[in-house]
Amino acid sequence: MFIRAMTTTRHTLILTALGLITPAAFSGSPTPAFPDIIQHKNVSQPVQILNVFPEHGLTDPHVMQVNGRLYMGMGHDKTWDTETDWTMDRWEIWSTNDLTTWRKETTMYPADTYIGQQPNAWAGDFAQKDGKYYWYFSNRNIDTGVMVATHPGGPYKDALGKPLLPEGIAPTHPYDPEVFEENGVYTIIFGAGAYYAATLAEDMISLASEPVPIIIKTKDGKVKPTDDKPTVFKREDIYYLVWGADYAMSDKLLGPYQYAGDFMGGGHGSIFNWQKQWYVVHEHHDISMYYRGIMIKPLIFNDDGTVNLVNDTSYPEGGGRVWEFEKSVMGWRAVANTSVNWNSTGTISGDHKGSAIIESANWASASLEGTDLSITLKNQSDAKSLRIYLAEFATNRPEFWKYSDINWSNSAQAELAIKPNDQSFSTYTLDLSTVDKLPNKLKRLRLEFPKNVNSGKWEIESIYIQ
Repeated sequence: MFIRAMTTTRHTLILTALGLITPAAFSGSPTPAFPDIIQHKNVSQPVQILNVFPEHGLTDPHVMQVNGRLYMGMGHDKTWDTETDWTMDRWEIWSTNDLTTWRKETTMYPADTYIGQQPNAWAGDFAQKDGKYYWYFSNRNIDTGVMVATHPGGPYKDALGKPLLPEGIAPTHPYDPEVFEENGVYTIIFGAGAYYAATLAEDMISLASEPVPIIIKTKDGKVKPTDDKPTVFKREDIYYLVWGADYAMSDKLLGPYQYAGDFMGGGHGSIFNWQKQWYVVHEHHDISMYYRGIMIKPLIFNDDGTVNLVNDTSYPEGGGRVWEFEKSVMGWRAVANTSVNWNSTGTISGDHKGSAIIESANWASASLEGTDLSITLKNQSDAKSLRIYLAEFATNRPEFWKYSDINWSNSAQAELAIKPNDQSFSTYTLDLSTVDKLPNKLKRLRLEFPKNVNSGKWEIESIYIQ
């Protein structure tokens, strides 16, 4: 179940830009300007922050440590209105010296590289050598390039003007690079479905060896397919190869690796040791599958070196989803006969001009099993009911991410009785187990007020699926 206590970001996060950001700065903007300094207060030790950059669309985090400061490079999802596929318009670098206060360092754009104007800013990774800093970046799932800087926070410039890992260099997609350094040797690992590794040359912008496959096998000796974005770290003479929520272990960097099972819940990420504590930073679905966020969680190990999953007690997506509108409309939009306005009091609202219909962003990506839907609403109109639509996120369809179309008439539906002409907020709860054709996973939520209501106002403080 998604527990509301997991969403304490609204209370524990202080957004500051040295006093320059105020609620008024967000008025009327569906995607508000984001502050350059973020501070999380009252964080327990070891640090756990389930949404480091809320409602900013950052994902694919990778880190490096320089002189006691942690630098995190991330891709940015262009918009929460993305209907299909991963559209990423830039990379951002943020830094911290305590894991709780974060400062924006720089922004890098595909147009600054050989990629050009395409929104192809997929995952990357850092390396540092001889006073220079390198950002190895994905051109979507096509190839991999490299940028270089003289300061870890940038500015970074394209070092080659062409891919370091071009198409055809190995029998896999040469993207999602991971760079691992040991004893002055830098190894770049990349691919999807199958991983390949090559040694970087002394100049860090060319290869000193041909790519070789990394073999991963299950305990019964079968080859284990992977996903994209490999991540590698070493602990007590054991090499860990992580992809998504899976991992494998080996006594050699290039393997073979033995599949170990589930990793901590999350997506693309990075593992690092900070002040004698291991951490993982990885993505989650903040607003939607295509407008993501980043979490930091302590990584605990069992005596045999395997990952202790009991410690992984929370995951923002969880079994449901929470919309609280503290900083923005959180992807909600008007479909018919109304508008969606963000209010500095932490609500969204609109006027009735007929059958008012509003929807969440697409790809809400939330499990609905065993959940209720609760809406805290101020209904200042004659409406006596609210129709709920829950569209199915059908992951069993081939290339499901290409199917943004929704047949609302065939979606799961339910009717909520609401108070007419209410001058205060009331909370209405729907037991989703009573809804016919309820999908296992939510793609998009739609709310529809009656057709005969042509005046008045609706205002929503929160929507919980938990």
